[in-house]
Amino acid sequence: MKIFVALFVFLTLLYGSSNQLNVGVLAYGTVNWELMTIKSLELDKKYGFDLQIKELASKDGVAVAFQAESVDVIVNDWVWVNRQNYPHFLLYFYPYSTGTGGIYTNNSRYRTLGDLKGKKLGVAGGPMDKSWLLYRAYAQQKLGIDLSSYAEIVFAAPPILNAKLSDGSLDAVLNFWHYNVLLDEKGMTPISSVRGVLGSFGINNQDIPFTGWVFKRSFAAENKKTINAFLQASLEANAILKQNDAAWNALRPFMHVKDDAAFEALKKGYREGIPEKFTSEEIKGIEQVYALLEKTGGKSLVGESKKFDKTMFWPYKPNSAGR
Repeated sequence: MKIFVALFVFLTLLYGSSNQLNVGVLAYGTVNWELMTIKSLELDKKYGFDLQIKELASKDGVAVAFQAESVDVIVNDWVWVNRQNYPHFLLYFYPYSTGTGGIYTNNSRYRTLGDLKGKKLGVAGGPMDKSWLLYRAYAQQKLGIDLSSYAEIVFAAPPILNAKLSDGSLDAVLNFWHYNVLLDEKGMTPISSVRGVLGSFGINNQDIPFTGWVFKRSFAAENKKTINAFLQASLEANAILKQNDAAWNALRPFMHVKDDAAFEALKKGYREGIPEKFTSEEIKGIEQVYALLEKTGGKSLVGESKKFDKTMFWPYKPNSAGR
C-alpha cells in the first residue's frame, strides 16, 4: 500500500494534479490583476482547481506556449480564434473584457479625424490591430478618406506612443484602453473612441467583448469541470474588483502606477471593461464587427477562414449565486 501511495505522490509531483490549470499571460498585463485576485483570495481552491499563472515576455511567446501545450488557457481575441479554427474547429473563446481604446491628441484644436490631415498619428498593435482597422473602415466609409495616407502613421509600442504624445513628437495616438486612461489623467484630449466608431455603423452594444479566455476544444472536452470552475472564479474575482476597493489596494504595488490619479484611472477603466452579460445579442454584434474587420484587413487578418465561426463560443452559464 505504501508503494502505491509513494507512486501516486511521485506522479502528482511529476505531472501535476489533474485539476491544475496553467494560464499563460503577458508579464505586467492587466489580466494579471484578475488572476492575482483569484490566487490571493483562494478562489481557485474554492472552486476546486489549482491556478498556475505562467508569465511570458511577449504576445508571440504566449501563442507559442499555448500551441506547444505548455499552458492551457490564454487571452486573445475572437478574430485570432476564428483564424485558427479554419479548416478545423480547434479553439473555444469566452469573454474576458469589453475594454476598447480610442484616439487622443495633445492639441485641443484637433476635434475629429478630419483634423489629422498630414499629422503624425501613432498606432499601437501594428497594421492588423483591430482598432486601427475599424478606424480605417470608418474613415473610408463615413469620411471618404484613406486614413493610412491621410495622416502620417507611426506604429510603435503603447508606452512609447504615450511618451511621444507627451513630448510633442506625435500629434495623436490610437492606443489600448489602459494607456488611454493614463492620457486622460494627464489631460490629453480624446478625439474619438472605438465604441463611437462602432456606433456609427449601428453597432451600439456596449458589451461586445474583444478579448477573452481561449482554450483548445480537445482540452475542454477532457477538462470541462476545471474550465467552468476557472470561469466561475474569474467572474467572482471581477465582481469583487468591481465593488471592493480593498481588493485594488492589494493590487496597487503590482500596477506600476506613479500616483493616486493614475491608480484611480486604471481602476475605473478596468471596471468599465468587465462584461455584464454574454448572449446571442453580443455574438451578433461580434459577427457585425468581424464583417467590418474582414473587409478592411482582408486575408492578412483572417487568413484562410471562409466564414465567421459561431461555434467558437464556449457555452458556459455562470452561477450567479457564486458571484
